[in-house]
Amino acid sequence: MNFCNNVSFASLPLFLPTIVSEMGSFIEVQSNGITAPPYLLCFILIIVASIVSDRLRLRGPCCALFAILAAIGFILLGTTTSVGPRYFGTFLAVMTFVNIWITLIWNSDTNSTGSKKAGGLWIMMTVGQCGPLLGTNVFPEEDGPYYRKGEWICCAFSLLSAAAASLLSFLLWRENRRRDRIYGPVREGQQVDMSSAESQGAGLRYII
Repeated sequence: MNFCNNVSFASLPLFLPTIVSEMGSFIEVQSNGITAPPYLLCFILIIVASIVSDRLRLRGPCCALFAILAAIGFILLGTTTSVGPRYFGTFLAVMTFVNIWITLIWNSDTNSTGSKKAGGLWIMMTVGQCGPLLGTNVFPEEDGPYYRKGEWICCAFSLLSAAAASLLSFLLWRENRRRDRIYGPVREGQQVDMSSAESQGAGLRYII
């Protein structure tokens, strides 16, 4: 998921001003300025999504939702030629940043100890940072002004991220159900004993 998200994460900040400027209605200074509103919306949604997904204990559906929104944005950028739909597509495309943030949080939710959280984050970031190697090369200058190849590549990886989030969410939900059958439901406020795998299984349930 982090690799897929980083393909778009690396390409958007670099190429979004260029994509906007080549829509034909904005000079270079304007194109840099009007890329700010999509990022402002993204910033607000990161805060809202973090709080809501935490209270509902639903990370996977949140990741999948914003990945699909990003994919729709890339579809608009890759299929339309008029300024309005393309600019609206940028608002959706930057939703990949929200997905990245929730994915990082979810890493901690799926590891039970401090060492596992640190190791999981290291693995995720190591693999994920390979994404920019691809993302920074999918918008070659000769593909302008619509950069359709890059848009479709980012769209495909956004959809793959959504599929991976949905699959992981389902697997964690199934594991929670299995533990409930074996150990019984966890009481609200119950403290989890981390001293053994058996006690963790009895008290730990994953955020899905």
